Amino acid sequence: MAMVHHLAITFLRHGITKENEEKRYIGFTDVPLAEHEIVRLHEAGIRLYPSADFIVSSDLIRCRQTCEILFRSSDVLVYETEEWREIHFGDWEGKTFAELKEIKEYQQWLQSSFSVAPPNGESYAEFQARIETALARTVELAGRVGARHVTVVTHGGPIRYVLERYAPIQRSFWEWTVPFGGGFTLESTLERWREKKRCISLSEVLFKGRENGRANIID
Repeated sequence: MAMVHHLAITFLRHGITKENEEKRYIGFTDVPLAEHEIVRLHEAGIRLYPSADFIVSSDLIRCRQTCEILFRSSDVLVYETEEWREIHFGDWEGKTFAELKEIKEYQQWLQSSFSVAPPNGESYAEFQARIETALARTVELAGRVGARHVTVVTHGGPIRYVLERYAPIQRSFWEWTVPFGGGFTLESTLERWREKKRCISLSEVLFKGRENGRANIID
């Protein structure tokens, strides 16, 4: 009888950027964390159990900075890849709703964002396929090295997609709330990940806040 290989994956969203605060679309746009967020993340201690065997990060600087700050005391390997990036907003990168609201294509996209792609951007189907590839490669790497817990530092869109598709609770993409600096751990087995089955359990990742010693989510 084959042994069951337990595999938990924690998905963390990067800290907030100035462009996030300005509500700009920054899918592939490479911008750093806001200065005050760097301070907040430095003051927070992330609580992950068990410790990650390795970390996978989006190659964009906001994820790399988040990873470097939160795991600065860890000696685990970090793999960076563009596959875990946010969806590409094409011509709308760096723009706000106010700047785009009169554009016909943007209005159509707001009505049907899962079927209409931004000009020169990525369709939702292309985004799904990329995230499935990223997840499959992460799982296979975990299988090769015998990992039991992997952390993926990525963006809001990829995490919402993974939760919609693999969480034990069935909710639509936009029903999931993923705060900046927060995330979720999905508990499963290597076999279930490979078979693209929903996970066994879900838990929210908490940070150790300094205020009254309570754990809180940075958002």
